[in-house]
Amino acid sequence: MKLTLLLPLASFWSTAVAAEYFFRFSGSTKYPDINNQRLRSNASDTPGVTLAPHNPADHFSRLAVANPSDPYTPLLVVPTNPHPPPIPGYYGLSDRDGVPNALRLVYTYRPEDEGRYFNYREWHLQRLLGRCGPNGRLVLSYRPVTGAPWRWFAVKEKTPAGIDKWVPWYIKRSPDNEAIMATWEYDTVVIDLAEAGPVNSQAPGGVEE
Repeated sequence: MKLTLLLPLASFWSTAVAAEYFFRFSGSTKYPDINNQRLRSNASDTPGVTLAPHNPADHFSRLAVANPSDPYTPLLVVPTNPHPPPIPGYYGLSDRDGVPNALRLVYTYRPEDEGRYFNYREWHLQRLLGRCGPNGRLVLSYRPVTGAPWRWFAVKEKTPAGIDKWVPWYIKRSPDNEAIMATWEYDTVVIDLAEAGPVNSQAPGGVEE
């Protein structure tokens, strides 16, 4: 499976970054309220953005870079509550929904159970300068390869409680998924990584701010 994301050439891999992060949406023009919002667990293995007011027990989806010196690396789950299990968890791209050329961002502690096309070993981070401060933004994609571009999309779903939740999909637009996407409410977005503060399981979002 080929995945790609075209990013400006004036970018670089940097190891001088914080050890832990949160996923964050940016770049939506249709739904600006989701911009700069960190993704929360929402009692699901798919992180997503819900609008305020939030349940304080609904923690942000926290992650760590497994190999900071390597431009292609797994992303590790860092639980805020409860304490982590004895095996590592990973964020990856899943084809479990069966939508052609469309992969959902999920986490799992058993990647071997996620199927043949669960992609989690080759996340790519790029520091884009000149955006949102002197340090720019640390932008997330999957391993860039040749071929048609894959992009992040924020797709609106409903939680079991009936709350609107914007979840990240990595999609290559094609005739095979055009009819399905026509039934969705979505916008193209960027996912960047926001630096994470200290863990506090009792604090809103699971982090001191």
